[in-house]
Amino acid sequence: MRMAKTVLALGLVLAAALALAGEPVTLFREADGSPGRVRTLTVADMNPHLMDVFWYTENWFFIAICDDGHLAYVNLMLSNLGLKKHQPALSFTIVAPDRTRYTTEAEFAPEDLKWSQDRFALQIGENLLEGDDRTVHLKLYNQGLGLDLTFAGKMRGFQLGDGKAKFGAAPGVFFYQNLPAPRPAVFGIVTVNDQKQEVRGWGYVDHVYYNANAADFEDVWHNWKFTGPELSINLSNFTTPPKYDAPFNLASILDDRGVVCVTTDVTVIERDVKVMEQGKKPYPQTLVYEVRCADGTKARATYDARTVVEALDVLDKLNKGAGTRAVKFLINTFIAEPFYYRAIGPVEVQFIRNGETKTIKGQAVSEVIFTK
Repeated sequence: MRMAKTVLALGLVLAAALALAGEPVTLFREADGSPGRVRTLTVADMNPHLMDVFWYTENWFFIAICDDGHLAYVNLMLSNLGLKKHQPALSFTIVAPDRTRYTTEAEFAPEDLKWSQDRFALQIGENLLEGDDRTVHLKLYNQGLGLDLTFAGKMRGFQLGDGKAKFGAAPGVFFYQNLPAPRPAVFGIVTVNDQKQEVRGWGYVDHVYYNANAADFEDVWHNWKFTGPELSINLSNFTTPPKYDAPFNLASILDDRGVVCVTTDVTVIERDVKVMEQGKKPYPQTLVYEVRCADGTKARATYDARTVVEALDVLDKLNKGAGTRAVKFLINTFIAEPFYYRAIGPVEVQFIRNGETKTIKGQAVSEVIFTK
């Protein structure tokens, strides 16, 4: 009897431990479950991955940081959340050197989306995205605002493992990400109020798609991008709801010779957190990012996030048409009050490689996104 009680007690302890452990988050593995390796992108990787599931969403995202002070943020999207399946939309923001913000959105019919099977070329209405995994060209125009920009990477685009973060023990829920045109120089034309301005600078490109309600696996999302003469660091991190046992992490360190490392061993430290007047969200004024690579390479970046260039209630963007109003209803129903802050500011990076430490200073950009 005593033995039976002991076994029962051990069983209860084990059950409690498993309950506390939460559901697993599996990041960027190979098909056989082994650690992910860096691999170059194919046309199929860069092209749309149309799915019929209700929450399917796919984005091609761009940031341009121009030497004259212009900033541009671009999101080309396909989604099933509007009135029709696979409905395309575009949204882009131009921040002028004086920090005046110009933004525009447009939605399109599914038949307005066209793409090539044998090369990377997407067309949404009259808007164009084309190139290859190393260099992409973006040409957009809507209501007096336009971007005609080339993102010329220093190496081929890549993904880690199968490109997927998977959430939960049962297969099904995933978030996919790849990075075309890594460490790109940016050049071209920015148009504001139909006035054109030539620009140059640096940028960032990624491509993601997912098949579930993002609020079910994301809480607070940190995106941080830095490029200097010696290296680039791209970092994405989001906390997950309590039912999961780990956050999402992906970071890459790049130089002109290629990929230094891609890793999921990342820490984000928030400091001097203040509730912002806009959005009423707890926003860190300073952020520390730590990146650790398998070969011992490390980076620790201390970033001043106080210069917010865009603070936006996502729902405010969704009043333009019937499709976006439908998306707004879904967000109100399932997600609550998404809000994001975009910033630009100085950073100091302690970079350790082969036993040597360098201090690198420059400017970086960030997003802190609250999904609820």
